[in-house]
This record gives sequence, C-alpha cells and structure tokens, in this order.
Amino acid sequence: MLSRLSSISDSVNGPILFIAGTSVVMLVGITAVMIYFTIRYHRRRNPHPEDIHGHRMLEIVWTVIPTILAFGFFWYGWEGYKFIKTVPEGAMEVQVTGRMWSWVHEYENGVQSAELYVPVNKPVKLNLVSQDVLHSYYIPAFKVKQDAVPGIPDLFLWFEAYQTGVYQVFCAEYCGLSHSAMWSKVHVVTQDEFEEWLRVEGEKVVQIQQAAESGEGENLHILGEALSKSKGCNACHSIDGTRLIGPTYKGLYGKTETVVTGGQEREIVVDDAYIRNSMLKPTDDIVKGYQPLMPSQEGLVNESEIKALTAYIKSLQ
Repeated sequence: MLSRLSSISDSVNGPILFIAGTSVVMLVGITAVMIYFTIRYHRRRNPHPEDIHGHRMLEIVWTVIPTILAFGFFWYGWEGYKFIKTVPEGAMEVQVTGRMWSWVHEYENGVQSAELYVPVNKPVKLNLVSQDVLHSYYIPAFKVKQDAVPGIPDLFLWFEAYQTGVYQVFCAEYCGLSHSAMWSKVHVVTQDEFEEWLRVEGEKVVQIQQAAESGEGENLHILGEALSKSKGCNACHSIDGTRLIGPTYKGLYGKTETVVTGGQEREIVVDDAYIRNSMLKPTDDIVKGYQPLMPSQEGLVNESEIKALTAYIKSLQ
C-alpha cells in the first residue's frame, strides 16, 4: 500500500500515515479513557451517582485539539495536491482519450496505442479527454487518478515512474455495460527502449498512409489489424462471430444487414461506404438488435486508417 513507485507516492503516503497514525492514537486514548471511567465510576465505587458539571479546561482541550488536527489534515493534503497539480518543466506529454470502453494514447509524433509506454525516471503528463461519458484514468501502483469529463478541457495527471515494469490501468468511474473491461497497461521501459518503440510505431503510421495511397491490400490488412487493437475496436467487435456490444467483424463485409435509419427499418449491404459512415456517423444506421452506443470516430481516425480498418474487416470472412 505504501510502495514508492512514482513521484506522486509520497504525496499520497504522507497523508495516509498522518491520518492513520492520528486515528490510532485517538483510538488508544479514547479506549483508555473509557476503561478508566468504567472502573473509576463503577457503581460499587459510586453507589450514589452525581452529575458532573462543565470543566473549562476540558472544553478548551477538546475544542483546540480537533481544530489543530483538522487544519493539519487540510495543510498536509493541500501541499500534496499542489505538488500533484504542478507539472515539471520538460515533461513528456501524451494525449489520452477515453471512450466506451477503451483508452487511446497518442504521442506527439502521431503514434497511437491502446497501452501506455513511458520511459523510466522521466516526468510524463497525460492530457485527458472523454469522447462520450464520464471515465476516470487510474493507475493504482503510481497512486494517480483523474476523471475524464465530457466537455471539460485541461484535465490532466502527471507522474514520474521510478521502476521499470508493467502496471495496470483501470477506469475508476462506472461508464456502462463493459466498464469492467475498460482497462489498459503502463509499460515503463528504459529511455533507449522507449525511443526504439516510438520509432517502430512511427514507421507503422507512415506505412499505413503509404499502403492506403498505393492500395496494397495485404499490407492494409496487416496494418488494419494492428489499428483495430490500438484503437480499442476489439472491445466491442469480436473477430470470431461472438456477439459483443457491436456486430462481429467475422463475415461482416458484403453481408446484408437490417438497420434502423431515422426510426425506419431498411436493408443495406455492408461495403466500404457503409463502414466509413459507421465509423464517422455511427448513429445514422443502427444495426437491428443493437444499441446506439458507438461513439463517433471523427477526429480519431483519418482516411488512411479507415481504409486499413476496412481492409482488415474484409479479410475476416
């Protein structure tokens, strides 16, 4: 519980120890007083009970001490809060988007990933936004958590990891049917390993753009599969025919689907245009039997990525 895996740990551990220690002292003190009163004022010792009237010194003590403790708790918490909300200069920034039901991490060079990769001993600032409902980015090992609230900008958290390893990320606010599956991981690696990972992932971004421009189907299929994982598509769409939040990708392309458009049912054939529109305007045509839960991917996927994802869906026959 009191591990020190990040720069934020001390700002959380200190108040916890202060409050816990104070609580233990008060528990022991109050218990001792109760035992003393039980013995001292037992009816065998005091067969004729008497009222005890006010005691000025006791009244001062039990007013002053709790007041001091309350201000102490506030001061300790405020100092920790200021540290948590003061991002060091030169911190690496990552844009984090929460949506039902996955996280997308985007780096300055355009690389996107479902899991967070950061270098050890390097301050990292996560800029949080929500695409749909209330989410909360929570890394228990680092003792950091921040809500991502729709429509509210400039929400962030920061940390500096002290040890390499893989740590769990959760959504700490109930956000719908698959809330329990909205988790990710933080990979803390060395600076050299991080730069190598970022370089390789950056090359993939260029490959997607080049493959989309050249129309190389095989490359698009492979890159589309990677995109489906990094953008969290697999959280709602299976690839083996299993029914999830949304229709399965298996056998989807070319299939005739019954959709609800403007309250009216109609039949459509799943093609490139339908897939593109379903990503950008998912509420236009709702597949019968499913809820309109998919958020728009407009601004989150570009035309090259749409082509790659479409090629991947085509391949799953």
